Amino acid sequence: MEIRETQIEDILISSPELMKNTLRLDEEPRLIGRQIIVPSGRLDMLYTYRKDLFLIELKIVTFQKKFIQQVISYRNDLQSLQRQGKLIQGNIQPFLLLPKINILNRAAAEAVGVYCKEYDPEAILKYFYSKKLRPITYFVENKPIDIGIWNIHLINKFIYHLEKTNSVKELQSITGGSRKTLYNKIKFAVELGLLNWLPKKDYITLSELGRLYVSAKDTYFENTLSEEQAKIIRKQVVEDPYHSSVILGIASMVECVFALSKTSYPVSLVQLESYFTVYSGKTYDWQTEKAQRHGAKMYSNYAADLGLMAKTDKNVYLTPVGFKFVIQLQLHKSLRLMNSLTVN
Repeated sequence: MEIRETQIEDILISSPELMKNTLRLDEEPRLIGRQIIVPSGRLDMLYTYRKDLFLIELKIVTFQKKFIQQVISYRNDLQSLQRQGKLIQGNIQPFLLLPKINILNRAAAEAVGVYCKEYDPEAILKYFYSKKLRPITYFVENKPIDIGIWNIHLINKFIYHLEKTNSVKELQSITGGSRKTLYNKIKFAVELGLLNWLPKKDYITLSELGRLYVSAKDTYFENTLSEEQAKIIRKQVVEDPYHSSVILGIASMVECVFALSKTSYPVSLVQLESYFTVYSGKTYDWQTEKAQRHGAKMYSNYAADLGLMAKTDKNVYLTPVGFKFVIQLQLHKSLRLMNSLTVN
């Protein structure tokens, strides 16, 4: 594997449990220091374990005989520090961590008191992703979904009726159409953060954002998305891009167009369809060309509804608002991820 040793070291340092498993210990060792400068060089890691000190030298390459002498020199340096009273007392046990070592080389090392432990760099990197990055993987695993709503303004008719009733059954009677269609619209509005609703319950209310959205309607053309409503949803997307699958999908669509614009502009819809599928993590869900075209069309429609891009039959363009949106989006996404790591 091509990777710097320091990157593996960083993961081991931050994961006492992983170091315990790598060394096959009964308890987690405690770190004293890393990259410690001694007369013969710079040792990677120094731990305490019960009454012993563990000197650990990490290698990403295959075994070489000079590694044994390197570790022994570090041990001698540490023993000298102990005699001078500059290091806590305890038996110093040297370890070599290697991706692989054969029986003969292991025996040669252990004959002079150096224990060799094998580790799998790929397993350590997978551990880091699944354990240490758990706050981030929540965001990474969130993906756009297809609810069957082609444009944002299609939810307006039933949302405006929430000023009169909070019953889903009554809404269906008022708006007409199938129950499935209404539920799709409700789910879509929930994804946008406009409604409070527990699935399968009859009671539904406008959220605070939803009330702002309704108050911003175009009184002359209620079945369209007003400019003020577009601003409200844009703000929701850019400030909380991980709020829901639909909102993340809108954000991802604009990011895709921006990325592809570096190669050619305007951006071809055909190119956008495949790129958006991969970028949003839907490769295994949208496997056919039809599914990819369907998903890209839906989310590009939402982005166009919000004024973030413009579309023709073949191409898409970023608007001035769209360019500004991308810059703000990157900032807010970074802040959300950083805050997540800090809290956890």
